[in-house]
Amino acid sequence: MADIQMMEEKWRIVFKLIDIDKNGLVTVKDRDDCKNNFSNLSPQDCVQLSAHLDQFWDNLIFHGESPNWSQEINEDEFVSRFKDVYLKDKAIVQQRVGDALNNLLHAADLNKDGVFTFEKFFKFHEAFNLGHDVVVRTTFDLVGPSSDDTCTFGMVYDFYVELFIGEDKEKFESLKNAYRAIGML
Repeated sequence: MADIQMMEEKWRIVFKLIDIDKNGLVTVKDRDDCKNNFSNLSPQDCVQLSAHLDQFWDNLIFHGESPNWSQEINEDEFVSRFKDVYLKDKAIVQQRVGDALNNLLHAADLNKDGVFTFEKFFKFHEAFNLGHDVVVRTTFDLVGPSSDDTCTFGMVYDFYVELFIGEDKEKFESLKNAYRAIGML
């Protein structure tokens, strides 16, 4: 089994990434701000983006429960929810995280070509208020772009699944170093 302390640390980072307004709570406002930021990137696809992003947020926050966006979830609650489900059935967490990320990346694949250039990857991170060159470049490099500086949808998906619930400590340490460099950790 994975190092549960590392997993908890990962989920704390995920919480910081999705706490769009950085107030220590994930609320409907964070979800809606994220959706608005994505809509600003691709206004012609607002309905499709919104549906994908709703699925991302619902799967990530509520782990198969009926979504209740009247709740405010703090970091400890977020981590505790992940831990409880993870310790009961790691496969369920993998499925839900995979589904959430699939929806998120479909929203982020703005031109629907299945390829992430650095520019597209950067815009995707801007929607989460993470448009910092060092973090985005380091993250993109960790995904493993080809010689033309692009990554496939599958590569980005695999990377984020690893970030959320994977066991590769080396990749995780590299990403933490990038976040430390900008004062996020």
